[in-house]
Order: sequence, then C-alpha cells, then structure tokens
Amino acid sequence: MGTYNFEHDLKTAKNTEKQIKELLESIGYSFVEYCHNNKYDIVMTNKQGEKNTFEVKEDFACERTGNVGVEYECRGKPSGIASSVADFYIYKIHEPSSETKAYCIRTAKLKKLIEDDMFFRTVSGGDVGSNTKCYLFKLKVIKDNFELLGNI
Repeated sequence: MGTYNFEHDLKTAKNTEKQIKELLESIGYSFVEYCHNNKYDIVMTNKQGEKNTFEVKEDFACERTGNVGVEYECRGKPSGIASSVADFYIYKIHEPSSETKAYCIRTAKLKKLIEDDMFFRTVSGGDVGSNTKCYLFKLKVIKDNFELLGNI
C-alpha cells in the first residue's frame, strides 16, 4: 500500500503535468489549458489546429517491478481508464533501467488492449482505504503499443 500524502502527491502530479505539457509543446502542440477533473488533465492544440485532451499518469513502481498499472476503480467507483474521456493517455514511466520516459496512446486503443486481455493480472492497492484497482501491464506491452514521446 502507498503512503498517502495529498499535498506531496498533488505537487508531484502538477509537476508531471507541466513536464508533459512542455514535452508536447516541443513536438508541435500548443497549450490550451489544464483541466483538473476525472475526465482529462490537459488540453492542447495539435499542428492541424484540433484540440486534443490528455490524461497524464505516472508510474513509479515500474522501476522496481517492470509493470505498469492502469487504474480503473477507486473507493468503489469507476476511476482512471473507466472514467476518463481524454483522447490520449500519457504515462511517465520510471523504468527498471533508471530512465524516465513518456509514452502516449489513444485512450480507445488502451481500452482495446484491456478488452483483449493484454494485461497480465489485476491488483488492488493504492492509499490505505482507497481499494484502488488496476490492470497490470508488462513494460514490454507498453513499449510495443504506446508511442514513445521522449525521455523526461
């Protein structure tokens, strides 16, 4: 179980969103706004002028386990992939190699990976009392199906 420290976690999440925003800007996106809700985190405009929404996640445990968790339930309610309406999911992953990389996938494609049982198991965890549930994917599945955006 994780140790819950809301202020620390919020600061970390905002920093990660800023890093992802800057990474997207470096490849041609323009920033529109942050949206702190359960639907998506960032709105950007692509090179064609279309608005895209992004859900930003960070996986610290992968460095130790080689797995990436995709949350789908928290405190008995749909969350993460089950509640997001973002166009894209971006994961900042702390890899076993000690590198930290950002990977992107269309949300619909991630949902299809789940539907096709590309995860290897589900787990419960998260902060004490949250009963957070996640699909666990091997890092190789992420690398094979997500687009590498770059190192962070």
